[in-house]
Amino acid sequence: MKQTIFNASLEESMNLVTDQYIKTSFEDFNEKGYEGKLLGFVTIQFILFLIFLFSIWVDSQNLQFLFMKVSLINGALFGLGFVGFAGYLIDLTKIKNQSILSYYYFNVWSNFMIFLLCLQCLVIGIAGAGTIIGMILSGALYTVAFILYFIRLFQNFQKNTLEILYQESTYSNRGADFLDRFVVFAKRYGGLILFLIVIFRIFFPNSDLIQQNGTFRSIFVAINPIIFVPFLYFLYVLSVNNFQGYYLKKYLEDYRQLSDYSIEDWYGKESKIYKESLDQEV
Repeated sequence: MKQTIFNASLEESMNLVTDQYIKTSFEDFNEKGYEGKLLGFVTIQFILFLIFLFSIWVDSQNLQFLFMKVSLINGALFGLGFVGFAGYLIDLTKIKNQSILSYYYFNVWSNFMIFLLCLQCLVIGIAGAGTIIGMILSGALYTVAFILYFIRLFQNFQKNTLEILYQESTYSNRGADFLDRFVVFAKRYGGLILFLIVIFRIFFPNSDLIQQNGTFRSIFVAINPIIFVPFLYFLYVLSVNNFQGYYLKKYLEDYRQLSDYSIEDWYGKESKIYKESLDQEV
């Protein structure tokens, strides 16, 4: 059988699935539940809707993505958001019997919807760049560039995952580690940084070089789609890290036994398998 990222054995998958991921999955459901996550999905869907409305205004400014209306593309992406929302609701029905997978299901669909949001913003950014370098050139250049970028990311993911699964390479996600440190930093100092920015804008309201200098403004508008590269990369990092959940789901009972969790903790008090275990004890 050909070795792929999806058909590793239990022993091989243990090279990928970390104790930290299992611990995070366990703590996530017990500490956060799913009510707040549902609100998060509603919020993302609402933002997708707002960007769609903004796209209608963009159309009125005679901006297009190649020869298509921006609102048409972003409307389709907004519609796909309902697919992601529905997908999470369907998986949510499984959490009653698989509480340990709550973290995995949430990240799969939230990453999908955030990706749609990034695409909406990217479409607007490319349309805006068209005002400087031309609609056709902007659409063709950036579309090809980002397609190649996505292909490269997938190739890296596939190569690294295969090495970890089958060559027992050490699992390391430096991007995820950096993102974790960034989140900690933002929680600790984000308020202070925001306060300093507000103070700076109050005392120096006309210091925006981009707004004052037409050349700088034109350059910024022309290259603005590049701004989304790091955001897409970190979304990729989170998705790669969450791929551990695929094998956690595939070998669910095996990992429970290996991790020494009880049936109650692993599947949940309301799960069918836990209730069956109680009947067997009686």
